[in-house]
Amino acid sequence: MSTSSLSSLSTLISLPTELRQQTLAATALVPRDASGVPFGLHVVDGELSKGEMHDYSLHDNHCDCPEPPTTLLQSLLETPLSSDARTVLLSQNRIVLSGSPAASLAWLRAQGPLVRQIRDLDLCLDPDQVESWTEVDSTLPGEWAALVASIRKELNLGNLTLTLDARLGCGVYEEQQVTEANGQFVLEAYKKIAEPLKGLGEKGLKAFLVFWALYHENEAEVEREVMGNGYEAMGKIKPEDRNQCDPHISWHEGV
Repeated sequence: MSTSSLSSLSTLISLPTELRQQTLAATALVPRDASGVPFGLHVVDGELSKGEMHDYSLHDNHCDCPEPPTTLLQSLLETPLSSDARTVLLSQNRIVLSGSPAASLAWLRAQGPLVRQIRDLDLCLDPDQVESWTEVDSTLPGEWAALVASIRKELNLGNLTLTLDARLGCGVYEEQQVTEANGQFVLEAYKKIAEPLKGLGEKGLKAFLVFWALYHENEAEVEREVMGNGYEAMGKIKPEDRNQCDPHISWHEGV
């Protein structure tokens, strides 16, 4: 449904809340790819984005990504449907945060109390950011810790599926010939990145999944450190798929 299709606001407003939000969920507020599959709401450095950077392929830089729903959202924020629109945006999309952790934190805080509507959240790190955990004077680990602390405190963990995704490093490491044999610094950084997330399972986090660019055998260990010893996300994803830098493999394909 396009913006023009929402011209009869009085009719839409008169509907029960559930029907209003179902109608809005069928609009561009929930971006979809060419096949109609929800694409996710990509927030890069605190701004809505098409999500081109999340093509993990080494050779294919083309991304047939849908436009973010910026125009429609802005038009709806000026109507009595503002709260419904924001609720749909946050609850019906997989929210993908990348870029500056400080900017991601600011974006989450800007959502106000509705931030608790988020059900599906991906935290993405590129290889330069991963390397920051090996630099003594980097401010990024502190920003990351603040972002995780806000998620721990402000989001509804009982309804939240959280994914930690570092696969943006897949193509870069291949080009730079960084492997598990010579990339021990990557593993050490991964462990430090995961540290602030430990204990989220005890706080009631619904589900958690890790995708590294290297050291895939460490993923399940990190998941248990975050969720508890009895947690096993591996069963939700085929083991042979887990060791691939494939942008199409996600939590949603396993459940």
